[in-house]
Amino acid sequence: MKLATLLLLIGWLLSACTEPAATPAPPITDVLIRGTNFNGKGGIEIEGYRWTSQNDSKGNGLMLREVESATTELRPKPATDENTQAMLNSSIVNTERLAIDQLIYNAKYDMYFWFMENQRGTPRTMSIEIEGQIVEEAMGDLPYRQWARFGPYPVDLTDTELNIVITTTDPNQKAEVMGMLMVKP
Repeated sequence: MKLATLLLLIGWLLSACTEPAATPAPPITDVLIRGTNFNGKGGIEIEGYRWTSQNDSKGNGLMLREVESATTELRPKPATDENTQAMLNSSIVNTERLAIDQLIYNAKYDMYFWFMENQRGTPRTMSIEIEGQIVEEAMGDLPYRQWARFGPYPVDLTDTELNIVITTTDPNQKAEVMGMLMVKP
């Protein structure tokens, strides 16, 4: 085999073995209401917004029922900045169903959620229900260490209490979320 042919073959094999580059999500440009880093620290900037910790958000109307905290030390795919990586490695979880409520003034909002699959061999698919309406039926369903931002999900709040339920399709798995962003379009 000629050297040039061998080099072409090696180049083709290497390109076939690398992961495709992820298409970045479009930037969010709306007015920040609240970014919550579940089980993580506040005062960090993610996607151009200043996020608060879960505890600080609780002081501003966030209510969580029957949740556990989880922490990992994974390197997300695709790679991301240090603050987003820290947020993706801290989360709240609960078996099958995760309830999140936020007291906030009535208005129209867009909601975003961040999730990274941190369980090997057991990818989860979750639904997101906001104000009694299912807005997403396939949050998750990612390979190990893959992450994604889900949304925007528009909501027109009329009762000053935003109700969010994240549910797994498998009742034996844990519903989980790493971050939540609320913006005003």
